[in-house]
Amino acid sequence: MKASGLRRSPLGMTAIILAVLVAGSAAAYADRVGLSRPTSRQAPKELRGTQAFEQMVTELDNKERRLQKEIEELQPRIDTAHRRMVARGRAYYRLVRAGLLPVGGGFEALVDHATTVERLRAALSRDVVLERKLTDRQAEATRQLRRVTTEKAPLMVQREAMRRAKVAMREGEERRAAFLRAFGGASDALPHLAIYGADTGPVAGEPLVRFSQMKGRLSFPLTGRFEVLTPHKPTEEGLQLVAARDAAVRAVYAGQVAFVGQTAHGETVVVQHGEGYYTVYGGLQRIEVKVKEQLLERARLGWVLRTSSHRPTLYFELRRGRRMLDPAPWLGL
Repeated sequence: MKASGLRRSPLGMTAIILAVLVAGSAAAYADRVGLSRPTSRQAPKELRGTQAFEQMVTELDNKERRLQKEIEELQPRIDTAHRRMVARGRAYYRLVRAGLLPVGGGFEALVDHATTVERLRAALSRDVVLERKLTDRQAEATRQLRRVTTEKAPLMVQREAMRRAKVAMREGEERRAAFLRAFGGASDALPHLAIYGADTGPVAGEPLVRFSQMKGRLSFPLTGRFEVLTPHKPTEEGLQLVAARDAAVRAVYAGQVAFVGQTAHGETVVVQHGEGYYTVYGGLQRIEVKVKEQLLERARLGWVLRTSSHRPTLYFELRRGRRMLDPAPWLGL
């Protein structure tokens, strides 16, 4: 097999399409809100689109925080204005109810009383206007915050998709580099293939596509450097993955734990992924999941550990129903 015979994987095409969509949507938003955009001399088109997208998200984040802070600061002012208005309203009611009293104080007392009533009425009117102004501003800020949150939500989904695409592209490059190391400069295939599994942790959220659409794009079940060995038996279609040191075993796709226990491959975990697909992880020394537990993609199942006479080795198998499938193409090997 020649390195030049490699075809562009569906993963690479998906990542490119996603990048184009992000660039387009970011540029459109920049035009709509009047963001400054770099010229073609400053950066390539894809980079400009990514920068505009990040600038858009940053501006929405800043606006959201500013509105939240304003709403929080307005509430104490509204409460103070309301309490002052209520107190002055009660005082005004008592003075108005007294009418022209005190009569016994003479004309000057009546004038002072009328002046006090008028000042109190004017202050009460100002309190009413101030409370209404603050309340209206709080309502407007709340409406603006809802609009910003609504506009920001799809961008957060898009940003997460971009992050996943970057992780997938990095893993794709690792697969390609491993292939070139194994086959690129030699006429005969090597007895094993060296792989580097990214330790990115679980992927939050529901899978974007079904398991049946993940052929060639599944995550590696081991983290760190490991070697893929050919099966020891002709009837054994699983892969022996030998790690360089103690390594975490991770689910290649989201699913539910269907089995935990001892098999011919040692301590084993079986994960059900839907559509009749199962993955089998054998030879674990330390298991961290239990039956019926729901797992995210790249969730840690356990560990394979080095002993004095044993290198950390994981047996990995893929099944659909009772039928065993060759897992190598599903891992992009």
